Amino acid sequence: MFIDGKWQKPSGGKYFDTISPGTEEKLSSVAEAGTADIDKAVKAARRAYDGVWGKMPARERAKYIFRIARLIQEKAREFAIIESLDGGKPIRESRDFDVPTAANHFFYYAGWADKLDYAFPNRKCAPLGVAGQIIPWNFPLLMAAWKIAPALATGNTVVLKPAETTPLTALKLAELLEEADLPPRRGKYHYGRRCNGRRNCSTSGY
Repeated sequence: MFIDGKWQKPSGGKYFDTISPGTEEKLSSVAEAGTADIDKAVKAARRAYDGVWGKMPARERAKYIFRIARLIQEKAREFAIIESLDGGKPIRESRDFDVPTAANHFFYYAGWADKLDYAFPNRKCAPLGVAGQIIPWNFPLLMAAWKIAPALATGNTVVLKPAETTPLTALKLAELLEEADLPPRRGKYHYGRRCNGRRNCSTSGY
């Protein structure tokens, strides 16, 4: 799990296998978050929001989101291969649609970060805090981009639960966020079964 800018083992010591739907072979073992891990992730995201990200000028947030987009482009081949192995979709779809569209979402919201007052005239735009996000299995990287990019652009921090069947591009995206060096790092990822999604929704702190 990627929590508070660090890779951490699950508090309960549990892992689950992610399986290739194409070959039915095990691809990786992924940490399964428990209640303590989710609470830790939410508290870390709240500290990041209160301390830096929520107060950061929008034009500075935009620079970091733009950096994420560029890094996705640079690592597009890796993302496409992982997405196809983990989700079972044709490499052409991952390579030509999913990955470039995910990068484009970050580019798009990087451009909007300092223009929100123009998007909503006569309204004061302000971040809300920590966003709890749950990602489905069918477009895991693209859905993550749809959720993470606008949340970061509007000044919020994120706790993300990827789908248990397709978590690997989220892991790769966490590596990328670490490389982007957001100050302090915004990505708080936990992984697990359906029960963890329910815990994610019921945890206080959002």
